[in-house]
Amino acid sequence: MTTVISFVVVLGILIFIHELGHFAMAKLCGVGVEKFSLGFGPKIAGFKTGETEYRLSLLPLGGYVKMVGESQDETVSDADRERSFTHKPIYKRAAIVVSGPVMNLILAVILMPIIYIIGIQVPVYLEGKPVVGYVEEGSAAWKAGIRKGDLLREVNGKSVKNWEALTGIILASPGNIVSIRIDREGKYLETELLLTAASDGLKDMGGLYPPMRPVIGAVSKGYPADKAGLQTGDTILSIDGIEVSHWLEVHNMIKGDGREKSIILERNGDIREVAIRPRWEKGVGGYLIGISPMQESIIKRYGLSESIEKGVKKSMDLMVLVFIIMKKLFLGELSIKTLGGPIMIAQVAGQAAETGTSAILSLMAFLSLQLGILNLFPFPVLDGGHLLFFGIEGLRGRPLNEKTMVIIQQVGIALLILLMVVVTYNDILRLFFK
Repeated sequence: MTTVISFVVVLGILIFIHELGHFAMAKLCGVGVEKFSLGFGPKIAGFKTGETEYRLSLLPLGGYVKMVGESQDETVSDADRERSFTHKPIYKRAAIVVSGPVMNLILAVILMPIIYIIGIQVPVYLEGKPVVGYVEEGSAAWKAGIRKGDLLREVNGKSVKNWEALTGIILASPGNIVSIRIDREGKYLETELLLTAASDGLKDMGGLYPPMRPVIGAVSKGYPADKAGLQTGDTILSIDGIEVSHWLEVHNMIKGDGREKSIILERNGDIREVAIRPRWEKGVGGYLIGISPMQESIIKRYGLSESIEKGVKKSMDLMVLVFIIMKKLFLGELSIKTLGGPIMIAQVAGQAAETGTSAILSLMAFLSLQLGILNLFPFPVLDGGHLLFFGIEGLRGRPLNEKTMVIIQQVGIALLILLMVVVTYNDILRLFFK
């Protein structure tokens, strides 16, 4: 029940905000609004105030604002001509259309600072001393001579007291050289770390990783680890006779090949040995056994100014992430099987609701961001498609004829229905065959 309620509430708010953008701008531009609907299909409930009927409809996967004279072939009386959408200048029509996605983007930017004020879950290690837990061999940090166990005292002459401060400085310096002062067993060393921006503009830590004990946080159902009986809380001690003390050592030793692994683990004080053969996972380009690390976290709250700063920055980072995902999907670097639909959104919403207010607001902000960006794509049916039509009308001096636009819209609807079928199929596979 929590899942269903969370899904309806989250989606309802996002749709309401989106349609409110269209509605408010239409009123501001002097366009009459006949209907404001949350959902499609038959009306469940509603009321009328002035000229506008406000209604709740059966299918909750969208909404709409019905304006006076919305289509070219719609008959409009002389009295309503000034209030007709199609008789307004292009810039006003474009403003009405773009206001929906813009409202979703604004909602995300507003929610993010609130999330930081309420408090977010952050890994415990961020509050700990910046002791290096692992250095990726061949990385910039490795070449700089930084090794596991080093305590990083200063970066660019600034003292760093914990991993949060260290991470903030390094991630803010892509493509730059940073000077680092190392405390290695009481001896101070100076080195320089050449940072580069990772692929697709994502930033990295130059191969530096915090301490992360090889403790299993989750076991994926149906994977080799699940079949071998591994459990949450198990600590991996060695793989094929090689001792491990960091999660990335486990990850790298498993990912490399599909040979059967002899894993020694500790469970509630007992030492056990299991044999597991990893399976190939095309999506990650390596072998997996289906385990993820235990990540201890705490709730951290921020002041108003810092929350605004972090919230806006997080919004920008998420926007970049959406475009990166779209690019990878377009180039075939990311499988369409990774996409989720209504079922997946409902599941995630339910989990977020059980986690707490901050989690549900974070989900809402990210979905709102996606809704705003994707709606601006120049695709038929979407708001971006309407903006494209307006652009063509501006160049031609007249709009495309109604028949042509209807055909284009129908093709767009068919493609969206096909996409919905695909993502729902993905959801069902994840739900029953994961």
